[in-house]
Amino acid sequence: MVGIVLISHSIKLAEGVQELAQQMVQAPVQIAIAAGVDDPENPFGTDVMQIHAAIESVYSNAGVVALMDLGSAVMGAEMALEFFTEEQRRHIRLCAAPLVEGAIAAVVQAAAGAELEQVVAEARGALAAKAEQLGELGETGTQGGGEALLGEGQGLDKQEIRLIVQNPLGIHARPAAQFVTTAGRFQSEITVRNVTRQSPPVSAKSINQVVTLGVLQGHEIEIVAQGIEAEAALAALRQLVAGQFGEAERGKAEGRRQRVEGGKVEGGKVEGKRQKAEGGKVEGIRQRAEGRGQKADGLAQATFAEEKGSAGPLHASAGARLQGIPASPGVAVGSVILYHSSMPDVIDEPVDNPQMAWEQLQGAVQVAQRQIQDIIRTVEAASAEGNNASIFQAHLLYLEDPALMDRVREMIFEQYRSAAIAWKAVIEDMVKTYQALEDSYLQARATDVQDVGQRVLKLLLRGDGQPSSIVKNLKPGILVAPDLTPSDAAQLHPDQVLGVCTVAGSATAHSALIANMLGIPMVVGVGEDLLALSEGVPLALDGSTGQIWLHPSDSQKQTLIAKQSPAPPPPRSPAPLLCETLTLDGRSVPVIANILGLASAQLAIEQGAAGVGLLRTEFLYLDRLAAPSEEEQLEAYQEIATVLGDRPLTIRTVDIGGDKPIPYMNLASEANPFLGWRGIRQSLDCPNMLKTQLRAILRASHGHAVQVMFPMVSSRQEVRAATAILREAQEELSQAEIAFDPGIKVGIMIEIPAAVMMADQLALEVDFFSLGTNDLGQYAMAADRSNPQVAPLADGLAPAVLRMIQRTVTAAHEAGIKVSVCGQLASDPVATPILLGLGIDELSVNPPAIAAVKSVISQWRMAEAEAITREAQQLDSAIAVRECVGRRSS
Repeated sequence: MVGIVLISHSIKLAEGVQELAQQMVQAPVQIAIAAGVDDPENPFGTDVMQIHAAIESVYSNAGVVALMDLGSAVMGAEMALEFFTEEQRRHIRLCAAPLVEGAIAAVVQAAAGAELEQVVAEARGALAAKAEQLGELGETGTQGGGEALLGEGQGLDKQEIRLIVQNPLGIHARPAAQFVTTAGRFQSEITVRNVTRQSPPVSAKSINQVVTLGVLQGHEIEIVAQGIEAEAALAALRQLVAGQFGEAERGKAEGRRQRVEGGKVEGGKVEGKRQKAEGGKVEGIRQRAEGRGQKADGLAQATFAEEKGSAGPLHASAGARLQGIPASPGVAVGSVILYHSSMPDVIDEPVDNPQMAWEQLQGAVQVAQRQIQDIIRTVEAASAEGNNASIFQAHLLYLEDPALMDRVREMIFEQYRSAAIAWKAVIEDMVKTYQALEDSYLQARATDVQDVGQRVLKLLLRGDGQPSSIVKNLKPGILVAPDLTPSDAAQLHPDQVLGVCTVAGSATAHSALIANMLGIPMVVGVGEDLLALSEGVPLALDGSTGQIWLHPSDSQKQTLIAKQSPAPPPPRSPAPLLCETLTLDGRSVPVIANILGLASAQLAIEQGAAGVGLLRTEFLYLDRLAAPSEEEQLEAYQEIATVLGDRPLTIRTVDIGGDKPIPYMNLASEANPFLGWRGIRQSLDCPNMLKTQLRAILRASHGHAVQVMFPMVSSRQEVRAATAILREAQEELSQAEIAFDPGIKVGIMIEIPAAVMMADQLALEVDFFSLGTNDLGQYAMAADRSNPQVAPLADGLAPAVLRMIQRTVTAAHEAGIKVSVCGQLASDPVATPILLGLGIDELSVNPPAIAAVKSVISQWRMAEAEAITREAQQLDSAIAVRECVGRRSS
């Protein structure tokens, strides 16, 4: 008997169709389902291997008929066939019949004992009976046994409407996204054309084709629909256009200025005028007024006044101000540097396996979609109005554009071009199309297409083991970008990038942590109007308040500069600062650095670091399609070790999960990822991945003072399991006669209360401890440091946390091992005397804080530090501890 497979984006839909079809027959029919994906937050989708398993489960020489709902279900089914032998594929049919009607017809025929081709033909003709009964089947429709395929519009009467577009900006990116999304809901073939400009019709389901029609206010459009839902589709599109795509209220809001005190809208106004003369007459004045409020940590977000000329970019008025989310403290004054990285160079080589290239592209697109969805969630969570994320919704549609993807597919399968070459060529053509449009606002949408294109292309190249792009050759200024990936942020240098402003982003994102570590002021979540700034516009920002000033006055600049530390930082010396750090009574306290890559390692040496106490290796694993290879990791570690010379380098194994998800690992959604599968827990469950990293670390240890450290340790068993894998890696390298340091020191992070309580046992297993006070504070105080309502509780100077540090130091010293602090607390000069008094052996700090921490160490005697520490542990809050240090320091 022929087997039936139902492939759908929705598991509930597939189960319903299966139940309905089974009730139509008496004899049992083999029906398998491949539907949905294992992601509680985004359960809709299809999985190639699930489809393969479903087909395999009902496969026999009688054959299998697979029915799909739409989009990736079809592509997934095609990919799944590649896993079968040529002989098996001859017995498998992918049927383009409608899922519900086709499934019922196919099951009935299969139950009757029909052969494969009869089942397929009956399924294909399933819709004809309904269409004929409703009087919607034309002369070219399917008749009888369903010999022809009835598509979305084939064989059904066309319907059309003409509409005048009234919204102020015409069908630009946001309205186009709504138009395409609406059209995509209906099973009809839908086209649209710009009647005013006499353009040819394009697919209403292609965002690029819709936007490039250049529809302006007052233009007439013609929409044609053909298919079973044509009437409903036209009605929905008519309503969308008549409602001005939701922009009518924004047009009425022109010229108004809002000011609401109390942490809501501080002030916002966007005014623009555009005049376009055609044939000597004024076609219309387009005005754009948007007032947006954005809440984040009780702060306000305000947009700025801007005027858009007919042939140039937007220009902000002097003294205008924006409000974003403070992400990294400090002030910066400089000119705008718009960061839109150029398309990477790609070698044009033919491919032997087009199917593999196509699958590679699909994987990159899926990762890019997840990244954009993360940005959308961030913007929506931080915004008081929902429309701030609309441009990124359009970015998702670019990735789903059937016209764009069809062109890429054609180049791959017909011209045997690589995925990267085909994608780059199509994106560049699309960018040129946008740039050639007459309307300057629509021309600017080329940036959006290029941004999406670069995102996918970089994933394709890095998936092949290519290095990530590097932000370099920038003149000193303030970087303005849609967002920054951790990989890009890790390569910024404070001599070039004085500050950073981003459209999206979060104060707790990894890129913000990197900016803080590099001492670069950063403001995130400013909103998409930020990208309207022109290159070179004078800008000032305060990373502590999230405020941004355009064309700041001299008095504003002086006020900002005065907020900086009264003692200017010491000038960077071209020669490394090697001076030892001593207390007043002569105790040596090495000040080492926390780094994320080569750039921060160089900065640390410039600032006088005695070594590196924490290399966060996550920067190697993020924003890519696969884990980094052993050779790629080795090269990165060796570069950093070479910069450090004979100084120690402590490399922490990858700590993913929590706030650092890895797209290619398909990590399951967790209600509380900080308490979940992360750190050493994840590494031990992925031993091959851990061993690859340990082999690279061991190889880098040859000739360098390299140490290895495991994160998120909570038990002695975890340490023993990790060191066992380390020994396996050492044995493999020895057998291969590859050099490494056989005496490499092994340490662990103490950042869980359980590790503190078991510190006496853990100290017997390792060579050193490193206290991660960021996590220790939040776990000890049960306060999520990413939640602004409770984050202040997770203060490393809370007396409870100080007592945990004291207990850890005591256990370590009794076992004869050293303890360092590598959390944010080590970079806080207020905490320095407390940490000295607790007996900490080393302080591992962010590079910009090195000079300040060394200065504080040199001003204290150990007896004084121990006395203030004893007093601090008896106080009742972190605030009281800080006040105590302030009194003693004055």
